[in-house]
Formats: sequence, structure tokens, C-alpha cells
Amino acid sequence: MSDAQPMSDTPPTDQPTAIGADFTSTTCGASTGGSALTGTPLMPEAGWLAINGNSNLEGCVIGSSGALVTSAYVTNQPPRGYESYAYGIWVFGQGPAGFQSGTLALSFTDEGGSDYSLRLFSSTPAWHYVNYNSDSPGIIEMRWEPSTIAEA
Repeated sequence: MSDAQPMSDTPPTDQPTAIGADFTSTTCGASTGGSALTGTPLMPEAGWLAINGNSNLEGCVIGSSGALVTSAYVTNQPPRGYESYAYGIWVFGQGPAGFQSGTLALSFTDEGGSDYSLRLFSSTPAWHYVNYNSDSPGIIEMRWEPSTIAEA
């Protein structure tokens, strides 16, 4: 697992223009959490992550108190100084509203079975990302669940 990075005020410049992989979920819209799987991995630079045919995830990936994810994709990461991560998962979304309302926890699994996670704390919509390295970088599963501050 790699370290989650803070939210970014600057949107990524390399955003996709098409759907990269269509995941399937039977738990869309459940504020108690859910997951989505795909047979075709979401590869870096291949496009947006879609769930049940829709790349706008806000009706599917939700948590408590207004937490949600609108979009997600995987990118190649250019080498930067001391950082040596090859890939990044970018997510646009927000955490739950209200003092000590918790987080929206997100986890992504790559083709090799490694998990990468991040938590959305702020109720302000923003880009969030987690960098990672992998010999099999395609993402095959996304999971989400609300959590309390004590669990974070």
C-alpha cells in the first residue's frame, strides 16, 4: 500500500476523454458501502472508471452525510525528485459534512492483488490521489465505505 496524498486544489491536467473500463456493482447508492469489479482492468492513461456503464459515479459511490465520489481514473506518474511512484489513482469527491462526521474510505485493488487506499475527510469537493507502484498496475476492484474518525 502506498501513502495517500492530500487533496489538491489543482485538477490534474491529464484527464481522460473516454471510459477506460466498465466495472459492475450491485451495491451502488448504498451509504453503508459497496464495491465494483471488472473483468477488463482499468489501465493507466486508458480512461475514466465507469460503474454500470456510467463514468459519473456520484449516484453510486456514496457515504454518509453527503460523502461521494464523482469520478476516478489511473495515470502514469512522471518521475519527481525523491518520489519514485509509477502510477497514481485520481479521485474527485468529498467526505461527509459535519464536525467529526468521519470519512469516506476508498480502496483499489490491482491485477496483482495489492490494495491502495485513501480517505476523503473534507466535505469540500476536490481532487484526491494516491500514488503506487505495481508490476500489474491495472485496477480491477474499487471498494468504498463510511468510517468514523476513531476508525480513520
